[in-house]
Amino acid sequence: MNATPTSGLFGKSGFFAQLDSLLNPTEQRIVAKASEFCAQHVAEASHAAFCVGEAYPISILEGWASQGFLALQVPTSAGGAEASFLCKIRLAQEVALYSFATAFSLNNLQGSVTRVAKAGSTQQQDAYLARLMRGDLLGAPALTEPLAGSDLGALAMVAKRSDQGWILTGIKTWVTNGQVVSLPLVMAKLANAGEHEGSIASFLVPLEKQSSTVSRRQIQTVGGNSFRAAEIEFREHVVPDWAIFGSPGEAFKTSMATINAARVHVGAMCTATLYSALVETVAYCASRTTFGEPLIGHQGLRWELAEVATRLEAANALVVLAAHHINDGNAAVTLAAQAKKFAVDTAIWGVDQCVRCVGAVGTTSAMRLSMHQAELRFAAYTDGTGQLLLDRVGKNLAKEYCRTKQG
Repeated sequence: MNATPTSGLFGKSGFFAQLDSLLNPTEQRIVAKASEFCAQHVAEASHAAFCVGEAYPISILEGWASQGFLALQVPTSAGGAEASFLCKIRLAQEVALYSFATAFSLNNLQGSVTRVAKAGSTQQQDAYLARLMRGDLLGAPALTEPLAGSDLGALAMVAKRSDQGWILTGIKTWVTNGQVVSLPLVMAKLANAGEHEGSIASFLVPLEKQSSTVSRRQIQTVGGNSFRAAEIEFREHVVPDWAIFGSPGEAFKTSMATINAARVHVGAMCTATLYSALVETVAYCASRTTFGEPLIGHQGLRWELAEVATRLEAANALVVLAAHHINDGNAAVTLAAQAKKFAVDTAIWGVDQCVRCVGAVGTTSAMRLSMHQAELRFAAYTDGTGQLLLDRVGKNLAKEYCRTKQG
């Protein structure tokens, strides 16, 4: 397996310039540090693992944590970098240049650290934050259930109040990093909870020790091993009173508030991965000669790649606009939905075009394109499907696209 070396292809590019210009000098240095780390430790290792059907090496995660990237948005008073949302997605993009699934996994872990740092109780922060920042504990949101995906109101997981604390019963599925997670944030409906009966709450559940009341099942996927997805079942599993995260009944509202940011994360990673695919494709087509001239010299092929480049720039502009709104504290419901929908569709379509332009070699381990093609498919199912996103946009049409009546 001799993959095309991509670490030397990116250099200093204008593609990310708009986002980079919005970062302060400290954040720009963090991005540069992440870029160097990814070129050295993610580029070849993630592709080699994919080619043999394995998840990215845990050594990448360990190195990412040791560089302080898991603590990216943790307040400086707690030992973090207190970086902006824009810096967060730029770091994710640096990883996504080499592997969308690895980027999604690391971004998911970093988000869990931020969540505890910003919204955890004092007791939770004292118990978990330092270890989460170091990567000794790994967090993950556990929302989805076998019969409750985007419809969080259909949750069947129950948290029953008792003298022991809270007793969790139910199944969570498609948990990113679920095979290795040691502190999932589990969403459940409250029972025997007085005035909060039937409302939704989240619980930080430590899983470091093996327990007869918790079991995991790896979810086998084709091309998505680096997500390390798993199903986690809780059978009357007891957690202490202080495991509840935030105020009882606020979990659903909080989840809906963070989903828009998550959609922009996905869109940003998609544009970075398609950019990577396009760079590799253009380099190959410039060096491969057919009928006396480089592939890129054939007008038909050149036009196809020009179409990919044009749609990529449009998707990137929409992602940057949505990210700017999120960073400024706006909900950006419509923009986030539009950015994810268009970026995902463009990336999946664009990588397919790249593979077709380079020919059969694009399906082999000699290039990274087949890896991008396989991993990007999962972007269509995370944080809202395309149909759900269009529904969100549709419901806001009258609000977002109307002319103010003149008096």
